[in-house]
Amino acid sequence: MKGVSLVNAAQSSADPGTKPPARHRASDLLRLLVAPERLYIAALGLTGLAAVVSVALPAAERGELSANMVSATLGAAVGGLSLDTFLLSRPGGWVFSRGRAWVLAILGISVLLSGVAAALFTAAAGVGSYLVGVGSAAGLTVFNTVSSFALRRKSFRTVYAMRAASGAVLVGGYAALYAAGQFDGGLWSLVWLAVQWLSALAVCGLVLRMVSRLGSAPASTATGPDYRADMLAIGNLHVGIFAQMMTLRFNQILVARFVGAGPLGVYALAVAALEFAQAGAVVRAQRILADRDSKEGPDPTKAVVIAALPIALAAVVGLAVLGFLQPEYRHAWILGLFLLPGSLATAAGKSWSAQLLKRRGEKATTVVAIVTAAVAIPAYFGIIPWAGVIGAAVASTLAYAVHAFASRASLRRAQPPNHGTV
Repeated sequence: MKGVSLVNAAQSSADPGTKPPARHRASDLLRLLVAPERLYIAALGLTGLAAVVSVALPAAERGELSANMVSATLGAAVGGLSLDTFLLSRPGGWVFSRGRAWVLAILGISVLLSGVAAALFTAAAGVGSYLVGVGSAAGLTVFNTVSSFALRRKSFRTVYAMRAASGAVLVGGYAALYAAGQFDGGLWSLVWLAVQWLSALAVCGLVLRMVSRLGSAPASTATGPDYRADMLAIGNLHVGIFAQMMTLRFNQILVARFVGAGPLGVYALAVAALEFAQAGAVVRAQRILADRDSKEGPDPTKAVVIAALPIALAAVVGLAVLGFLQPEYRHAWILGLFLLPGSLATAAGKSWSAQLLKRRGEKATTVVAIVTAAVAIPAYFGIIPWAGVIGAAVASTLAYAVHAFASRASLRRAQPPNHGTV
């Protein structure tokens, strides 16, 4: 067989005009199109398209939609106990060693806590619907947590394809409301709520099918100290991610409270546009956490930032075009310029933070996140009430830069690797 391969190789090199079979070219093209990074960018692109469609709403109505989204997102981040990241960071065999009862228990608790947290954030914003905030937070928590089981089994394509499909459904729902002449932010929020639960149920079906293929699960081997160690690890990790999410999203709650729904609608549009640039960093961070190989490879952060820059610039240009077409959003591109450096810093920080979590454990990332929040939250309260959305953008960029710098500085410390407390 080796001889045949060598002959074929020689023939190919002797005839440079020879092309691979059409079916091989088609297969290669398909693999390229469904690469996880491209699927994730497609998912973000469809979410971004939904944001563009929502510009048809008056700014105040879009502000109501944005307030519901941020209350739900923060509720899921705070009440979800960061179980998605925790599960991705666990070593191989962890799920079977703990047993289904333990996994389902922590999932149920996190769903309840997410709803409570979303209700509190809705009250703090003073804008939005409790039904949408609480219901969407629960759906987001289910999707994020359950999808982490699929990601542990390297099902990146399937999970990201589901994200893309949900984005397509959301665009379709918004387009239907637009065609029907419905411009009530509350109705658009209900469509968003329905899509969150559609995604959650779809990923639950995927994971249940995976579980059925594995057959009967072995008996749990964990002991009391193991479960206590899990709770400690969740606490250590969640404190950090809670602080990080407050840094990323709490400014929008304060914009709603102190500036109003209209300015929030414009500011949230700029934030959503600049988040396109972070797609590669999100995928890279999940790959770092899901990789069970303890060997340290080259730092991918520089490549992540280089890839993010043109996307961020394109997002600012897109905001300028939208502002020209819809004058009520004419200042969104200016906010995008203020947010652009912070978006690049966030892309770098996500990559470094994932490496830090894997190499030094939850405590290191927690310290970084707390330091960042200690800078960000006072800055938000001090700047947003008098400087409005421009102040929110400036304070956010400052906070994201602090997080990236602190993550990199902590990663560089000569400490022995810590592969987790479990």
